[in-house]
Amino acid sequence: MKSTFNRATGLLFVTVLLVVGCRNDSATTESGQTSSNPASDAPSIADAVVAPDSTGPAAEIDLSSAEPTVDRASGPAGESTPATGPATIAADEPQLEPAELHDAALTALESGDLDRAFALARKATSATPDDPQSTFLMARVLAERNRFPEAVKMLDDLLVELPDARLPIYGQTADWLVLQGRYDEAEKRYREILTEVPDASMAQRTLAQLLLRQGRRLEAGTFLRQLCQSGVVEPSNLRSLLRLAYPFAADADTDELEPIGPLGRARVEISQGNWQDALQSLKQADLKDPAVEALVGRIHAQLHLQGQDREAFHRWAQSALPTQNDAPDFWFAIATHHADQGEHQEAVRCLCNAIRRDPTDAASYRLMAGSFNALEMDDRAAEASRRAELIAETHQIGEQMASNPDIELDQVSRLAELLDELARPLEALAWRTVRVALERSRGTLSAQDASQAITKINRDRLQRLQSGVAESTAAFHAFLCSEHDGTSSER
Repeated sequence: MKSTFNRATGLLFVTVLLVVGCRNDSATTESGQTSSNPASDAPSIADAVVAPDSTGPAAEIDLSSAEPTVDRASGPAGESTPATGPATIAADEPQLEPAELHDAALTALESGDLDRAFALARKATSATPDDPQSTFLMARVLAERNRFPEAVKMLDDLLVELPDARLPIYGQTADWLVLQGRYDEAEKRYREILTEVPDASMAQRTLAQLLLRQGRRLEAGTFLRQLCQSGVVEPSNLRSLLRLAYPFAADADTDELEPIGPLGRARVEISQGNWQDALQSLKQADLKDPAVEALVGRIHAQLHLQGQDREAFHRWAQSALPTQNDAPDFWFAIATHHADQGEHQEAVRCLCNAIRRDPTDAASYRLMAGSFNALEMDDRAAEASRRAELIAETHQIGEQMASNPDIELDQVSRLAELLDELARPLEALAWRTVRVALERSRGTLSAQDASQAITKINRDRLQRLQSGVAESTAAFHAFLCSEHDGTSSER
């Protein structure tokens, strides 16, 4: 954890140097990620975040939001505990120049000697108070000591002097705001980066991770699909796309996707099969949030389908019918109510709304198959049932991958085949990229063969984008929903 945090802040330090100095080219590669872009297209997977008025080459920054390890001088994230003694430099240590102080402080940070790093950074700041490098160094040391509010303020103040560094500083401070629990402020900064640099992949990934933790999985899916379009892939991100309604249980148990807030915690409880616990969590929170109300409806519908709480479900449906809510959870719940009343045309219409918004929902397809059977539309019932089974198999493979870090190559290939059948070609290509990376890392594929395979995947991806992925997806849904306008608000 700490090495990742150090790498992120270290890369921002490089960015500050570039803005202040000669703006040399820089490139970093985040470990554990794979890109289907050939070297000529993208020499690095890390983001190039460029200030709007910059005329120099892109300064790259890793926006990873990994939490730092709490050090011996710190309490929990966001708190600070006094060190065991004053941070000092040995009296017999030779006097160092500012540049030497910076290097020594960075070395101390990397070794975990935060007391010495703080003393050196403070000395550098005293010697050169107007030096942006010294300011950033002190901010980084403060962040390592979990003094995030001070670190954020220092970099925000630095923006007055270095407006060209606004976007990379926003990325770094957003990470620190997440660690403080100031999620709305962090989200705002990530979105400002993406407003100016829409294809900033690290900002897309980090914002998606924050939204996933908050249970806003449909919003997160938008940014994860953008990563697929860019050819920048990571297995954990791709697994989140396999099932948007709730995470895989093993993924939800990681620090990276630790839930935030009632909605995030409820989706994790659902992933563990605890539907009643999820319902109680949401009711106790008493939030007037459409996403929360939609998930409450879905839980009631699920419990009803399991033979529980029929009356509670119908009470919810009667109160929800007059409301407006576009969440797929809501459409699934309302469709369940219509199907229960024998109103299968209305049920199918609602389910078309659900699957257009969340094509990963096997339960919606199963319910749709039942309504088509009731309407004696056997061919559509068979197709809806087939798709439900294909999606369920992707969920099964995803759960196995989340539980076992030693991914089987045959599973990856099967997953790509399933996604192709489900008209999700960019995800399929992304998983093929993962397979190439795995084979290369295991020594079963030469560097030349891997390069050729990645080039082919990248070419296929660009062709898919040019031919129109949205159009093919619409055609895929049209067979089931051509007579049921998915955009209708009719219930």
